[in-house]
Amino acid sequence: MYCFRTLPDDDPLLDSSPLMRALDFLKHQLDQNPEGIPLTKSAAFRRAMVADAITTIRWPDWTEQEIYHSFCKIKVADEHHFEPLWRLHWILRDMRVVRPYRGQLRLTKAGVTLFSSRFQVFDAVVREIIFEAKHFKYSRENRALMGNWDIWLNVIDIEAQHGISGEDLTKALYGPLEIGQAFDPRTSALYDGVLTPLVWTGLLQEDMSQGRKLSERVYIITPLWRRYLELDPKKPRLRVVH
Repeated sequence: MYCFRTLPDDDPLLDSSPLMRALDFLKHQLDQNPEGIPLTKSAAFRRAMVADAITTIRWPDWTEQEIYHSFCKIKVADEHHFEPLWRLHWILRDMRVVRPYRGQLRLTKAGVTLFSSRFQVFDAVVREIIFEAKHFKYSRENRALMGNWDIWLNVIDIEAQHGISGEDLTKALYGPLEIGQAFDPRTSALYDGVLTPLVWTGLLQEDMSQGRKLSERVYIITPLWRRYLELDPKKPRLRVVH
């Protein structure tokens, strides 16, 4: 079983979440633009705001260096170059928290209520990202990923206490790869549908110091995970140090 605990708005652990920092950034933009955040003709955030978002939010793996000089080698970033912001924009629209109106992005009545509390908006968007967001849900349902959130969260709670690679986590959930099979599609599906939402919300930390391949990336549960999630009690595990 699992459930989500309530946190105070000023809990410093909320600041550790890339998602929370992005929501704070958008709230600041909305406060600075009472008529709505100016959009491009294609209803995307303008480049000046995207540039400000990249430096302000400090989203892991989506820094200035990586966006401008690694992924695409560009001089100016559009919204789609900063994928987490782009997806968050559309998630909030799907939730009907914001809506475009005459070239500006405005809060709906539900959005005004939701953004009145940091934790309230964080909690609502976390649940949307984990359970309902189309991109992640598609990866789980259309790539035949076995399991459910009760299983994934409780297994990760055990296996990622001290860090576990994507390859080893896949084996812990689904068993070893068949002999002779070089690529494990389960690792990719797990990354797209389960691990990425947890990393983006700040519940998991992703370490790529051992390599950027999905099988090499290491995942560790964060202090926010322990504070925010209430999962099944676990028996203490003996950690063997070689």
